[in-house]
Amino acid sequence: MDALRSRDHQLAANCPNDDDAAQLLCWLNGVAAPRDSAPRTGALLPLSGLTAGLLGFMAMAGFLLSSGRGLVNVLVLLSVFVLLQCAMSALSAFVLLRMARGSVAPVLPSSPARWLALRSLPDARDLREVSSAVRLLALRYGQAWGLLFTLGALLAFVIVPALADFSFVWGSTFPVSTGLMQSATAGLAAPWSTLAPWATVTPDVIASSRFHPAIYSIDQAGIERMRGWWGFLFLSLTVYALLPRLLLWIGATLYYPRLVRRSFLAYPGARLVLQRMRRPLVSTQAAHGSTQAQAAGDTAPTAASVPLDGHLLLLDWSAALGDESPANFEELLAVDPRNLLRVGGGSFRAEREKLEQQATTGFDHLLVVVKSWEPPMAELADLLAVLANIEHCSIYLLPLAGKAVPHRKVEDWRSFARPLPFRRVDVGLLNRVVTP
Repeated sequence: MDALRSRDHQLAANCPNDDDAAQLLCWLNGVAAPRDSAPRTGALLPLSGLTAGLLGFMAMAGFLLSSGRGLVNVLVLLSVFVLLQCAMSALSAFVLLRMARGSVAPVLPSSPARWLALRSLPDARDLREVSSAVRLLALRYGQAWGLLFTLGALLAFVIVPALADFSFVWGSTFPVSTGLMQSATAGLAAPWSTLAPWATVTPDVIASSRFHPAIYSIDQAGIERMRGWWGFLFLSLTVYALLPRLLLWIGATLYYPRLVRRSFLAYPGARLVLQRMRRPLVSTQAAHGSTQAQAAGDTAPTAASVPLDGHLLLLDWSAALGDESPANFEELLAVDPRNLLRVGGGSFRAEREKLEQQATTGFDHLLVVVKSWEPPMAELADLLAVLANIEHCSIYLLPLAGKAVPHRKVEDWRSFARPLPFRRVDVGLLNRVVTP
């Protein structure tokens, strides 16, 4: 640890910018191994965009060409290419808003993006600490691919009907009346009914295009009337499928740099790197009464040169620190001793009241020290819920002296931390301050 502090201090001196992100980038460039070859070009992204547009074209063309007798069911087309797209856009907008507010929306276990990401790396654990950045990346490019998919579908909706004879009908096994269908189409066409009356569906077209499988012959006049659905369907695809994707893509592109920066600065360990780069090197200094302390055999180092941070709240769960000072650990050097609370030794009600007094004191970061050899307790989760207004929570595992923490123990605490009601939660190990 002493060598790390010296190295990071030297890297900070060579960094021309004091910005957090710039200093972290300087640190990464300083500690990164040299590359053996030039970086690869980003040919995969244009290829994936072309694939998305081609899939949209094929989906719409396949749907139109598979319609029996050239009769396209309007209700099925609206359900697949409009309503489903609206639902996906609404979900993406919800995720984008949560990310803009600082939260990270969960990913469904069956998400295709999750399946692809987990199989793109040799070890699935590589994505554990960067899951928020992966969500941002998937959201941004997901909107671009959805936009290109819809553009491909719109292109097919223009080209395929121009080359083949299609008519549009509607019918359902559900009791949908002509009046209900007329009200639904009028509501959908409300945004453009004044500017583009040609893209609305008249009542006689709705009445004449109702279809039943028992109808075997349709006169030419009826076919011409059925084609009156095309303008309405084209603008429905444009307004309710293409436009939301375009707006979400613009929003995700604008928010992407800001959210990536936030995720970069919140990465576990980034705060410690910045502390090592900016703070003076920790030196062993004698405290008041050093003669008596040495006589008693107390040689614990102190970090008198490290400035204290009043926005950090430290919880010592179940006497994990014992008689040791937080200044003995790298991750706890900046904690003001007055912000140390020892919990887990009294009744649950008394401990809860003690934490409720700290819930509105303006802390930004909650540090929880636990014993690595003990399992997570549900009582601790209940007590931490009292401090849910604190944005960031870090759980630090204290190892046994001279022993490494088993990976399964770390996994147990990570599983415990995931459902905690904080915007950001991370789990790490405590490192002792090593001084000459």
